[in-house]
Amino acid sequence: MFIGLTSMFLLPLSVDSTDSPVELGESESYITSGEISAENDGVLVAHEGTVLADDDAHLTFEYGNRTIEHVYDDETIYTKYETNTTDEDWIESIGSTDAEEIHFGEHQDRVVRITEENGTVDSSDMTFVRTQTSHHLQNLEYEQSNEQDNRTVYVPSSTWTTVNTETMHASPEVGELSVDTETGVLREASLQYQLTNASSYGESLLRLGETTTVDVRYEYDPDPYIDDIETPAWVNQCVGNDRCEF
Repeated sequence: MFIGLTSMFLLPLSVDSTDSPVELGESESYITSGEISAENDGVLVAHEGTVLADDDAHLTFEYGNRTIEHVYDDETIYTKYETNTTDEDWIESIGSTDAEEIHFGEHQDRVVRITEENGTVDSSDMTFVRTQTSHHLQNLEYEQSNEQDNRTVYVPSSTWTTVNTETMHASPEVGELSVDTETGVLREASLQYQLTNASSYGESLLRLGETTTVDVRYEYDPDPYIDDIETPAWVNQCVGNDRCEF
């Protein structure tokens, strides 16, 4: 028993780097949504997006109290930045230097800035979402569960991982992910897991105070069956007539 307990705390860890079934799609048209949040930090990033063409898209990103919304229409980009009134420095500094500011004002406890510029959809808009989704899903290992229609379903299992050079034990609580059986592209994920800062299995059991719960949700449809994107009300209200109401 003594040897067993000792090895539990002293045996070196092997951080598994096996590829997980997380390949994110990059089709020319798609619909996507998702959210990544942590128990201690709140929402890291949430997003909703519909892209039908280079000049026909609507993307929204939420980072805590900050929201960035892009509307692409006929080679013109309308962008709305929104945050709370104590974060005015951020909203004044962000955005392209080529964009024309068409609205800036306080609306109750929020500050809103709207800009207009020439351009089309830039795939880099989704870079942060893609990077964070991939990173947080790859903290776990996966086992194939079953196949449903054209989807292959995987369930997560516990493993050791590295987060910002720190060794962590990742333990799933609930959820699964599914990929397109033919292409391998991730179509849907809904997971909740715990990350514990520890360097051995024994430490992971004892250091419960250094555990955080992570939630990851993601959906991706590379073949949307829609012909048009509804223009948000703020574009109609603010562009060309400054009748902004929020």
